[in-house]
Amino acid sequence: MTATETQPVTVSGPRTDRDLATGLRVEYTVARATAKARAGDLDAALRELDRADDPAVTRHRDVTDLRARVHAQRGELEAAERCWRRLLDEHPDDESAEAALARIRRFRRTGPAAALARARHRGRPAVAVALCAGAVTAAWVLATQLPSGAREPVSDSAAVPRAGQDVRQEPKEQPGRAAAAAAEARRAQALDALAQAVRTPGTRVERHEDSVEVVFAQGLFAQGAEPTDAGVAQLTRVGERLAGQRNLRVEVLGHIADVPGAPTGGGSLTSLWRAMTAARVLSDAADRPLTGFLVASAEQRDAPHDTDAANRTVTLVLTPHTDS
Repeated sequence: MTATETQPVTVSGPRTDRDLATGLRVEYTVARATAKARAGDLDAALRELDRADDPAVTRHRDVTDLRARVHAQRGELEAAERCWRRLLDEHPDDESAEAALARIRRFRRTGPAAALARARHRGRPAVAVALCAGAVTAAWVLATQLPSGAREPVSDSAAVPRAGQDVRQEPKEQPGRAAAAAAEARRAQALDALAQAVRTPGTRVERHEDSVEVVFAQGLFAQGAEPTDAGVAQLTRVGERLAGQRNLRVEVLGHIADVPGAPTGGGSLTSLWRAMTAARVLSDAADRPLTGFLVASAEQRDAPHDTDAANRTVTLVLTPHTDS
């Protein structure tokens, strides 16, 4: 049973009208909360999950699992762990919850604490080991589609037309062409200027429709999340170019080398730690708060290079915010 499935609350006996109504409320709650989380508003997602006054909804396994995932995305691992443990108490066969708890145990045992201890032991600057605000890790990322049994969320103010009611609507007024063209021109100008500003030796800068991508030509890490001296220097040069770029979204995506027998998708904790390490170096160089960086593990199939050594790296995705 996964968070993308729904089922009646009762486990035996015929389904009643109450069971059907509860199932619909669960689907509605999961759909609305998923939409909020997908939009990046994790606080609103939690409110959606807790708004029902029916324990059969708020304690449903789908709702509990989604609540745990949202807590994990917020970096609240203790709250996420409590949710998944409660789910396992009620549904001991839930493999997804068991796997999530195992990831948390590995993260605590070998992740941030170990990286911080090694960094301090060597006398190097401590690696950033806390999730940056807004970071979404591959380990906890929500599905990009709504749950399979869920309906698209409906506005609270939506109403069914009454019989005989004229449901025709006037077409919405489109923004003026001149204003749209001006906004597009400002966006293009900002992207061109940004691409030029962050271009440094040893990087490939790709200008996309809404963002600028910075790809490092050489690997930045020798192993694990420990950057090489050359990697630190490379990240520092780019970070200095980001100084003063306040109206900018900076996403750091960690990559890993191809390891035989390792998963081919879903990202990894190693790539996430690399993203956090790189964000710390960039933060110091750019004099930009660490919370101003989004960090995530990239999918293995999105590795930027063909060689393992070069893929021990991160990629930066820079998105300027312009007034519309």
